[in-house]
Amino acid sequence: MADQKQVFQNIKMMLKPFLNLMVSIEKKGLQHIPDTGGAILVGNHRSDMDPFIVASVVPRYISWIAAEYTERIPIFKNLIRETGVIPMDISGNVSVSSIKRLMGVLRSGEILGIFPEGHDYMVQNDFASSMVSFHSGFAIFAYRAKVPIVPFSIVPLEEEIEAMPVPQQLRQLMGLPEEVSSIPQRANYKKVKVVFGKALEPGEFREFKEKEALGFIQERVRRAMLDIQMQEGLLAEDEFSLQTTP
Repeated sequence: MADQKQVFQNIKMMLKPFLNLMVSIEKKGLQHIPDTGGAILVGNHRSDMDPFIVASVVPRYISWIAAEYTERIPIFKNLIRETGVIPMDISGNVSVSSIKRLMGVLRSGEILGIFPEGHDYMVQNDFASSMVSFHSGFAIFAYRAKVPIVPFSIVPLEEEIEAMPVPQQLRQLMGLPEEVSSIPQRANYKKVKVVFGKALEPGEFREFKEKEALGFIQERVRRAMLDIQMQEGLLAEDEFSLQTTP
């Protein structure tokens, strides 16, 4: 992992100046991310730019979880291997090796980055809508590893909704899932804000049985993310109420 951390930081150092030329990035709440120890960053996923945007403002190394099909994209294949990205099957058939790797990241005191919407928001392709449903994996990992979860929201201040740069036929040739190959548009940020909220500490869910803990963790983290979005003007108050009503 030491080599992957170094490659991650080297790539970040090289790409950050170019990213800052393309996108004006604001950050808020970095103090909520622990300086040391395992933690999980959990945020919304509106664009393929998201992991690069978040990594550019977080000082620590992040081992991202990504859909396994991203390994089929030529430009990302080596990047995934060299920087410690953990590919996971989107069908729910998570391999034992993937679970061991991600739990190893947390137990070795590193940060795991997860977008619990997966690619579902981008497949939906309605960039004015609220977040879609969460996959529950992050809650399971946090409960079993007993690490804090830091919620964050990516808030677009200026963006362009544009056609996907890779044609659908080429995405199909790469072997990407049909729903991913068919995504017509993407969000291209021009100005964006990344806001981190207060961590949900393991002491808040440690005493629950696992099944109870998972529901508690998901609800608390989703509410925290929605609260950030409402405070930052991305979500109207009536929509917040609708999203947080049981």
